[in-house]
Amino acid sequence: MQDVRKEEIILSGTILSGEEFEPLEGYLCIKKGIIIEMGRGRIEADLEGIICPRLVNAHVHVGDSIFKDPPFAPLKELVGPGGMKHQALVRATGEDLVEGMRMTFLDMVATGTGTFADFREGGTDGVDMLLEALGTIPLRSRILGRPDPGSVQVHDECWGIGISSTRDYPRSWAEDAVAAARSNGKKVAVHAGEAGRGDIEDALALEPDLLVHMTKASTQDLREVADAGIPVVVCPRSNLFTGVGPPEVTEMLGLGIMVGLGTDNVMLSSPDLFSEMNFALRTLVHNDRQVFNMCTLNGARILGIDKRIGSIDVGKEGCVMVIDGRSNNMWGSKDPLASVVRRARPSDLLAIF
Repeated sequence: MQDVRKEEIILSGTILSGEEFEPLEGYLCIKKGIIIEMGRGRIEADLEGIICPRLVNAHVHVGDSIFKDPPFAPLKELVGPGGMKHQALVRATGEDLVEGMRMTFLDMVATGTGTFADFREGGTDGVDMLLEALGTIPLRSRILGRPDPGSVQVHDECWGIGISSTRDYPRSWAEDAVAAARSNGKKVAVHAGEAGRGDIEDALALEPDLLVHMTKASTQDLREVADAGIPVVVCPRSNLFTGVGPPEVTEMLGLGIMVGLGTDNVMLSSPDLFSEMNFALRTLVHNDRQVFNMCTLNGARILGIDKRIGSIDVGKEGCVMVIDGRSNNMWGSKDPLASVVRRARPSDLLAIF
Protein backbone atom coordinates (compact mmCIF):
# COMPACT_ATOMS: atom_id res chain seq x y z
CA MET A 1 0.00 0.00 0.00
CA GLN A 2 1.21 3.47 -0.86
CA ASP A 3 1.07 6.51 1.43
CA VAL A 4 0.84 9.16 -1.27
CA ARG A 5 1.73 12.79 -0.55
CA LYS A 6 1.77 14.93 -3.71
CA GLU A 7 0.64 18.49 -4.30
CA GLU A 8 -1.91 17.38 -6.93
CA ILE A 9 -3.44 13.94 -7.34
CA ILE A 10 -6.03 12.65 -9.81
CA LEU A 11 -7.98 9.51 -8.93
CA SER A 12 -10.43 7.66 -11.13
CA GLY A 13 -12.84 4.77 -10.65
CA THR A 14 -15.88 4.17 -8.47
CA ILE A 15 -16.21 6.99 -5.94
CA LEU A 16 -18.38 6.44 -2.85
CA SER A 17 -19.49 10.03 -3.03
CA GLY A 18 -21.33 12.49 -0.82
CA GLU A 19 -23.05 11.85 2.47
CA GLU A 20 -25.05 8.92 1.06
CA PHE A 21 -21.93 7.22 -0.38
CA GLU A 22 -23.58 6.85 -3.77
CA PRO A 23 -21.30 5.05 -6.25
CA LEU A 24 -20.13 7.51 -8.91
CA GLU A 25 -18.17 6.29 -11.91
CA GLY A 26 -15.86 9.22 -12.33
CA TYR A 27 -12.80 11.06 -11.10
CA LEU A 28 -11.66 13.50 -8.46
CA CYS A 29 -8.76 15.88 -8.15
CA ILE A 30 -7.01 16.60 -4.86
CA LYS A 31 -4.79 19.68 -4.74
CA LYS A 32 -2.78 20.64 -1.68
CA GLY A 33 -4.86 18.22 0.37
CA ILE A 34 -8.29 19.53 -0.71
CA ILE A 35 -10.78 17.96 -3.14
CA ILE A 36 -11.09 20.69 -5.78
CA GLU A 37 -12.99 18.83 -8.51
CA MET A 38 -15.16 15.73 -8.95
CA GLY A 39 -17.01 14.60 -12.04
CA ARG A 40 -18.38 11.72 -14.08
CA GLY A 41 -16.37 9.72 -16.59
CA ARG A 42 -12.97 8.08 -16.57
CA ILE A 43 -9.87 10.15 -17.23
CA GLU A 44 -6.15 9.53 -17.11
CA ALA A 45 -5.32 9.33 -13.44
CA ASP A 46 -2.55 8.61 -10.96
CA LEU A 47 -4.51 5.63 -9.63
CA GLU A 48 -7.77 3.78 -10.27
CA GLY A 49 -9.97 1.78 -7.92
CA ILE A 50 -12.82 2.12 -5.42
CA ILE A 51 -12.33 5.53 -3.79
CA CYS A 52 -13.63 5.87 -0.22
CA PRO A 53 -13.26 8.19 2.76
CA ARG A 54 -10.62 7.00 5.21
CA LEU A 55 -12.14 5.50 8.35
CA VAL A 56 -12.79 7.12 11.74
CA ASN A 57 -12.11 5.07 14.87
CA ALA A 58 -14.24 6.94 17.41
CA HIS A 59 -13.08 5.03 20.48
CA VAL A 60 -9.76 3.36 21.13
CA HIS A 61 -7.27 2.86 23.99
CA VAL A 62 -3.80 2.66 22.43
CA GLY A 63 -1.88 2.78 25.72
CA ASP A 64 -2.30 -0.94 26.34
CA SER A 65 -0.68 -1.90 23.02
CA ILE A 66 2.13 -3.51 25.04
CA PHE A 67 -0.24 -6.15 26.49
CA LYS A 68 -2.10 -7.93 23.69
CA ASP A 69 -4.52 -10.85 23.81
CA PRO A 70 -5.01 -11.52 27.53
CA PRO A 71 -6.97 -14.55 28.72
CA PHE A 72 -10.75 -14.41 28.61
CA ALA A 73 -11.93 -12.85 31.86
CA PRO A 74 -14.72 -10.62 33.18
CA LEU A 75 -14.54 -6.95 32.23
CA LYS A 76 -13.52 -5.83 35.73
CA GLU A 77 -10.57 -8.23 35.82
CA LEU A 78 -9.43 -7.09 32.39
CA VAL A 79 -9.69 -3.30 32.50
CA GLY A 80 -11.12 -2.31 35.88
CA PRO A 81 -9.02 -0.49 38.50
CA GLY A 82 -6.18 -2.82 39.47
CA GLY A 83 -7.02 -5.24 36.63
CA MET A 84 -4.72 -6.91 34.12
CA LYS A 85 -4.44 -3.82 31.94
CA HIS A 86 -3.41 -1.51 34.76
CA GLN A 87 -0.95 -4.05 36.16
CA ALA A 88 0.69 -4.26 32.72
CA LEU A 89 0.86 -0.48 32.42
CA VAL A 90 2.55 -0.17 35.80
CA ARG A 91 5.19 -2.76 34.84
CA ALA A 92 5.92 -1.25 31.41
CA THR A 93 8.69 1.25 30.74
CA GLY A 94 7.91 4.58 29.11
CA GLU A 95 9.93 3.55 26.06
CA ASP A 96 7.87 0.37 25.63
CA LEU A 97 4.59 2.27 25.99
CA VAL A 98 5.62 4.78 23.32
CA GLU A 99 6.82 2.04 20.96
CA GLY A 100 3.60 0.06 21.45
CA MET A 101 1.49 3.09 20.58
CA ARG A 102 3.66 3.90 17.58
CA MET A 103 3.20 0.39 16.19
CA THR A 104 -0.55 0.66 16.69
CA PHE A 105 -0.66 3.98 14.82
CA LEU A 106 1.20 2.41 11.90
CA ASP A 107 -1.30 -0.46 11.98
CA MET A 108 -4.18 2.03 11.88
CA VAL A 109 -2.75 3.65 8.76
CA ALA A 110 -2.26 0.25 7.13
CA THR A 111 -5.89 -0.67 7.85
CA GLY A 112 -7.49 2.47 6.43
CA THR A 113 -8.00 4.62 9.51
CA GLY A 114 -7.49 8.36 9.05
CA THR A 115 -8.74 9.68 12.41
CA PHE A 116 -8.97 8.22 15.90
CA ALA A 117 -10.24 9.27 19.31
CA ASP A 118 -8.12 7.92 22.15
CA PHE A 119 -9.14 7.77 25.81
CA ARG A 120 -5.71 8.62 27.17
CA GLU A 121 -4.80 7.40 30.62
CA GLY A 122 -1.74 8.57 32.53
CA GLY A 123 -2.53 12.26 32.96
CA THR A 124 -0.45 14.82 31.10
CA ASP A 125 2.52 12.43 30.88
CA GLY A 126 0.30 9.91 29.08
CA VAL A 127 -0.70 12.54 26.52
CA ASP A 128 2.96 13.50 25.97
CA MET A 129 3.80 9.85 25.28
CA LEU A 130 0.96 9.55 22.77
CA LEU A 131 2.10 12.67 20.94
CA GLU A 132 5.67 11.37 20.85
CA ALA A 133 4.47 8.05 19.45
CA LEU A 134 2.26 9.73 16.83
CA GLY A 135 5.04 11.97 15.51
CA THR A 136 4.54 12.51 11.78
CA ILE A 137 2.41 9.41 11.16
CA PRO A 138 -0.47 10.49 8.86
CA LEU A 139 -3.32 10.26 11.35
CA ARG A 140 -5.55 12.91 12.91
CA SER A 141 -6.11 12.52 16.65
CA ARG A 142 -8.83 13.55 19.05
CA ILE A 143 -7.30 12.97 22.48
CA LEU A 144 -9.61 12.58 25.46
CA GLY A 145 -7.31 12.89 28.45
CA ARG A 146 -7.89 11.40 31.85
CA PRO A 147 -6.50 13.62 34.62
CA ASP A 148 -4.28 12.14 37.30
CA PRO A 149 -6.09 11.15 40.52
CA GLY A 150 -6.63 14.17 42.72
CA SER A 151 -6.19 16.55 39.79
CA VAL A 152 -8.48 18.05 37.18
CA GLN A 153 -5.69 19.32 34.93
CA VAL A 154 -6.10 18.39 31.27
CA HIS A 155 -3.30 18.62 28.73
CA ASP A 156 -3.56 21.56 26.34
CA GLU A 157 -3.42 19.19 23.34
CA CYS A 158 -6.51 17.30 24.49
CA TRP A 159 -9.81 17.73 22.68
CA GLY A 160 -11.54 16.88 25.94
CA ILE A 161 -11.61 14.52 28.90
CA GLY A 162 -12.43 10.82 28.84
CA ILE A 163 -13.92 9.39 32.02
CA SER A 164 -14.31 5.66 32.63
CA SER A 165 -17.40 4.55 34.56
CA THR A 166 -18.51 7.15 37.10
CA ARG A 167 -18.39 4.32 39.64
CA ASP A 168 -14.58 4.36 39.41
CA TYR A 169 -14.30 7.85 40.98
CA PRO A 170 -15.78 9.99 43.74
CA ARG A 171 -18.74 11.89 42.33
CA SER A 172 -17.20 15.21 43.40
CA TRP A 173 -14.04 14.55 41.37
CA ALA A 174 -16.02 13.76 38.22
CA GLU A 175 -18.05 16.94 38.60
CA ASP A 176 -14.91 19.04 39.19
CA ALA A 177 -13.13 17.46 36.19
CA VAL A 178 -16.11 18.16 33.93
CA ALA A 179 -16.36 21.75 35.18
CA ALA A 180 -12.64 22.28 34.53
CA ALA A 181 -12.95 20.84 31.04
CA ARG A 182 -15.97 23.00 30.20
CA SER A 183 -14.24 26.13 31.47
CA ASN A 184 -11.43 25.43 29.00
CA GLY A 185 -13.76 24.79 26.08
CA LYS A 186 -13.12 21.05 26.03
CA LYS A 187 -15.47 18.13 25.41
CA VAL A 188 -16.61 15.47 27.88
CA ALA A 189 -16.85 11.76 27.05
CA VAL A 190 -17.94 9.05 29.49
CA HIS A 191 -17.98 5.25 29.48
CA ALA A 192 -21.42 4.16 30.64
CA GLY A 193 -23.72 1.15 30.73
CA GLU A 194 -20.96 -1.31 29.84
CA ALA A 195 -21.03 -3.93 32.61
CA GLY A 196 -24.39 -2.79 34.01
CA ARG A 197 -26.79 0.12 33.76
CA GLY A 198 -26.16 1.42 37.27
CA ASP A 199 -23.79 4.20 36.13
CA ILE A 200 -25.93 5.57 33.29
CA GLU A 201 -27.93 8.04 35.40
CA ASP A 202 -24.76 9.56 36.88
CA ALA A 203 -23.17 9.71 33.44
CA LEU A 204 -26.16 11.56 31.97
CA ALA A 205 -26.11 13.98 34.91
CA LEU A 206 -22.67 15.13 33.73
CA GLU A 207 -24.28 16.20 30.41
CA PRO A 208 -21.57 14.57 28.31
CA ASP A 209 -20.87 15.27 24.65
CA LEU A 210 -20.32 11.57 24.00
CA LEU A 211 -21.14 8.23 25.60
CA VAL A 212 -19.28 4.98 24.98
CA HIS A 213 -20.65 1.40 25.03
CA MET A 214 -24.19 1.55 26.55
CA THR A 215 -24.46 -2.23 26.13
CA LYS A 216 -26.70 -2.59 29.19
CA ALA A 217 -28.88 0.44 28.52
CA SER A 218 -32.65 0.02 28.78
CA THR A 219 -35.06 1.42 26.22
CA GLN A 220 -35.83 4.27 28.63
CA ASP A 221 -32.11 4.99 29.03
CA LEU A 222 -31.73 5.20 25.27
CA ARG A 223 -34.76 7.46 24.97
CA GLU A 224 -33.14 9.86 27.45
CA VAL A 225 -29.90 9.75 25.46
CA ALA A 226 -31.82 10.45 22.25
CA ASP A 227 -33.77 13.31 23.84
CA ALA A 228 -30.51 14.85 25.04
CA GLY A 229 -28.96 14.53 21.57
CA ILE A 230 -25.92 12.64 22.87
CA PRO A 231 -24.09 10.39 20.37
CA VAL A 232 -22.95 6.89 21.34
CA VAL A 233 -19.85 5.00 20.20
CA VAL A 234 -20.13 1.22 20.25
CA CYS A 235 -17.32 -1.36 20.17
CA PRO A 236 -18.98 -4.71 19.35
CA ARG A 237 -15.91 -6.96 19.05
CA SER A 238 -14.60 -5.78 22.40
CA ASN A 239 -18.02 -6.06 24.05
CA LEU A 240 -18.37 -9.67 22.93
CA PHE A 241 -14.86 -10.53 24.15
CA THR A 242 -15.51 -9.14 27.63
CA GLY A 243 -18.87 -10.88 27.85
CA VAL A 244 -20.97 -7.76 28.37
CA GLY A 245 -23.00 -8.57 25.27
CA PRO A 246 -23.83 -6.66 22.10
CA PRO A 247 -25.14 -3.08 22.16
CA GLU A 248 -28.67 -2.50 20.87
CA VAL A 249 -27.54 -0.53 17.85
CA THR A 250 -30.72 -1.03 15.83
CA GLU A 251 -32.75 0.42 18.70
CA MET A 252 -30.32 3.32 19.08
CA LEU A 253 -30.60 4.16 15.40
CA GLY A 254 -34.38 3.82 15.49
CA LEU A 255 -34.51 6.41 18.28
CA GLY A 256 -32.40 8.81 16.24
CA ILE A 257 -29.16 8.44 18.21
CA MET A 258 -26.01 9.14 16.22
CA VAL A 259 -23.88 6.01 16.49
CA GLY A 260 -20.16 5.72 15.80
CA LEU A 261 -17.88 2.71 15.74
CA GLY A 262 -14.71 2.09 17.75
CA THR A 263 -12.33 -0.80 18.34
CA ASP A 264 -11.72 -0.12 22.08
CA ASN A 265 -8.66 -1.53 23.87
CA VAL A 266 -5.84 -2.63 21.60
CA MET A 267 -5.08 -5.39 24.09
CA LEU A 268 -8.49 -6.92 23.26
CA SER A 269 -9.04 -6.12 19.57
CA SER A 270 -6.90 -4.93 16.70
CA PRO A 271 -7.60 -1.34 15.58
CA ASP A 272 -8.73 -2.69 12.19
CA LEU A 273 -12.04 -1.03 11.28
CA PHE A 274 -12.54 -3.32 8.29
CA SER A 275 -12.89 -6.17 10.80
CA GLU A 276 -15.14 -4.05 13.02
CA MET A 277 -17.41 -3.11 10.10
CA ASN A 278 -17.70 -6.71 8.95
CA PHE A 279 -18.52 -7.88 12.45
CA ALA A 280 -21.03 -5.08 13.11
CA LEU A 281 -22.85 -5.79 9.85
CA ARG A 282 -23.22 -9.49 10.55
CA THR A 283 -24.19 -9.23 14.21
CA LEU A 284 -25.88 -5.87 14.78
CA VAL A 285 -27.08 -3.92 11.73
CA HIS A 286 -27.88 -5.56 8.38
CA ASN A 287 -27.45 -2.30 6.51
CA ASP A 288 -24.23 -1.68 4.58
CA ARG A 289 -24.68 2.08 4.23
CA GLN A 290 -25.49 2.53 7.91
CA VAL A 291 -22.46 0.56 9.06
CA PHE A 292 -20.13 2.42 6.68
CA ASN A 293 -21.63 5.69 7.90
CA MET A 294 -20.88 4.71 11.52
CA CYS A 295 -17.14 4.59 10.88
CA THR A 296 -16.88 7.50 8.44
CA LEU A 297 -19.28 10.45 8.48
CA ASN A 298 -20.93 9.70 11.84
CA GLY A 299 -17.51 9.30 13.43
CA ALA A 300 -16.44 12.63 11.96
CA ARG A 301 -19.64 14.30 13.19
CA ILE A 302 -19.16 12.91 16.69
CA LEU A 303 -15.60 14.27 16.73
CA GLY A 304 -16.64 17.65 15.33
CA ILE A 305 -14.73 17.44 12.05
CA ASP A 306 -17.42 16.46 9.54
CA LYS A 307 -16.99 19.72 7.63
CA ARG A 308 -13.48 18.55 6.78
CA ILE A 309 -13.59 14.74 6.51
CA GLY A 310 -15.94 11.76 6.65
CA SER A 311 -17.32 11.94 3.13
CA ILE A 312 -16.03 12.73 -0.34
CA ASP A 313 -17.21 16.17 -1.49
CA VAL A 314 -15.65 19.12 -3.27
CA GLY A 315 -14.13 21.46 -0.68
CA LYS A 316 -13.44 18.74 1.88
CA GLU A 317 -10.02 17.38 2.70
CA GLY A 318 -8.77 14.62 0.42
CA CYS A 319 -8.55 12.16 3.30
CA VAL A 320 -9.35 9.17 1.09
CA MET A 321 -8.21 5.63 0.38
CA VAL A 322 -8.25 3.58 -2.81
CA ILE A 323 -9.30 -0.07 -2.73
CA ASP A 324 -8.37 -2.50 -5.48
CA GLY A 325 -11.66 -3.54 -7.05
CA ARG A 326 -9.82 -6.16 -9.11
CA SER A 327 -8.14 -7.96 -6.21
CA ASN A 328 -8.80 -11.66 -5.76
CA ASN A 329 -11.08 -10.75 -2.87
CA MET A 330 -13.01 -7.89 -4.51
CA TRP A 331 -13.25 -9.11 -8.12
CA GLY A 332 -16.84 -9.72 -9.20
CA SER A 333 -18.38 -7.17 -6.84
CA LYS A 334 -21.65 -5.72 -8.15
CA ASP A 335 -22.20 -3.37 -5.19
CA PRO A 336 -18.97 -1.60 -4.24
CA LEU A 337 -20.33 -0.16 -0.96
CA ALA A 338 -21.55 -3.57 0.21
CA SER A 339 -18.27 -5.20 -0.76
CA VAL A 340 -16.20 -2.59 1.09
CA VAL A 341 -18.21 -3.18 4.27
CA ARG A 342 -18.60 -6.96 4.00
CA ARG A 343 -15.36 -8.21 2.56
CA ALA A 344 -12.69 -5.54 2.01
CA ARG A 345 -9.53 -6.03 4.04
CA PRO A 346 -6.25 -4.17 4.42
CA SER A 347 -4.57 -6.28 1.71
CA ASP A 348 -7.02 -4.74 -0.79
CA LEU A 349 -5.80 -1.20 -0.09
CA LEU A 350 -3.83 0.33 -2.95
CA ALA A 351 -3.11 3.73 -1.38
CA ILE A 352 -4.09 6.27 1.23
CA PHE A 353 -4.07 10.02 0.71
